[in-house]
Formats: sequence, structure tokens, C-alpha cells
Amino acid sequence: MQYFGTIETKYEEIFVTSSYMYFGAEDETITPKELKAKIKSAKEKKKNIIGTVFIYNPVVTPVGYDSNNYLLDQDFDSFGDMVELKAETYITIFKQAMRESCAGKIVEIRNLFNLNEENVDVASLLTKFNEDLEIYTSAQNTEFEREIMYLDAVNLIPSGKFVFFAWGDKINSKEFPNISEYAKVLYENSVKLGKKVAFVYKREKTEQGAIDYFQFSHPLQNPKVKRTISAAIKKSFEQFPPVPTPYE
Repeated sequence: MQYFGTIETKYEEIFVTSSYMYFGAEDETITPKELKAKIKSAKEKKKNIIGTVFIYNPVVTPVGYDSNNYLLDQDFDSFGDMVELKAETYITIFKQAMRESCAGKIVEIRNLFNLNEENVDVASLLTKFNEDLEIYTSAQNTEFEREIMYLDAVNLIPSGKFVFFAWGDKINSKEFPNISEYAKVLYENSVKLGKKVAFVYKREKTEQGAIDYFQFSHPLQNPKVKRTISAAIKKSFEQFPPVPTPYE
């Protein structure tokens, strides 16, 4: 599997505005240009993209660069171009779960927030996100640029047959209602469009409870249950399309 994406920068921040996992043959290697050719039109996307994964935000590094150092402090100069990204951390977990059912196809990764940074779920940032989303459809200026940071939730049509939600369990409708509404629109539109929706959830919360609060577990959000969640994701993809799957 190879992982590709487009990285952009503004005001000393890094954003990942698109990314794709390509499940090629074992001995196959493609270039970013070849990946772009596979998604260049609506017809090509329909043919090649098998599904979409929604996560909270990206934490990725281009191939050839140091994951432990800030990208702007390195000599990366391909902002705005499709580049190959390292397949590490949570991407490795998705790779292991999907490699058989998605063989020969592309899976698109979508982010609630495109900011490429660890630990963005802190109150100071969430308050900014929540305020931005409140005025997203207005003419008012947002803290983060709309097109580079957020998804157009109302109009977005996820690619492929399935949509796997993995943005974690920290959506909080009481504290950050606009973020919760943003997540709700993305989830409910996927259902209305007839996509096969899947996610993993803690059994005691129940499947309906996960849906009610739009809380769909991510393996790296809680290190104590990383292995359990990873195993549940793998089990979800043992059939195709994947299905909602509990973990203890």
C-alpha cells in the first residue's frame, strides 16, 4: 500500500487538504502523478475509489522527511502538489485492516479538520473550530481559512461504496455544539446517499449510542485500548462492505 496526499501551508501552519491510500499489487509502485491520473475525473474516481474514511485530523509526514521535526523547518518545497506520504501510525492500522477487501483500489481519507498537528483536541483550538463552524456559511471571516481547513459538509459526497467513520469519541454537543452539528451533517448525509456506513464502538455504549453522539473510535485517541480498537477495525473489514463492530 502507498499513501499520497496534498500538503498546504498558511500562516506557519501545515494542512493536509487531500489524501489517498492506494492498495496496489505487492510488487507494484506508482508515482503521485499516476495516482492523480486514477482520480482525475468523476468517472475515474467512481472506477478506482472504493470507499472513504473520516478521521479527526491528520498527523502525517512526506516520504523522505523527519516525522519528529516540524516540516517547515525542513527543506520541503512541494506545497500544493500531490506527494507520497509515510504510511505510519494510524495509516498502518487501516492498511492492515483493508488490504484484502480493498486490493487494487483507492481509499480516500477525509479529515474533520485538515490541520496537520498532534493534540488538536484541546479546548483553545476546539473553541476556535467551533466559532468558525458557526459562521462557516456566512460572509464573515473565520480564524482558519474555510477552504484549507474544513469540509463543505452540506455538499460533500463521499467517494466509493463505503464510509468508515473513525474521528474518535470526543465529539461533545454540549461544549462544542457547532462541531457536533458538523459531524452530524457528514454522518447523516452519508446515510442518505446510501453509502454503507461502518465504524467501531465500545460495546457498553451500544451501536445506537455511538450514532446518537457521533462518537466513532479511533485507535490512537486512547492508547490503553489501541490494540482492541485496531482489532475491531480489522474485524469490521473481514466482510465487504465493512460493518459497525463493537470492542470491549
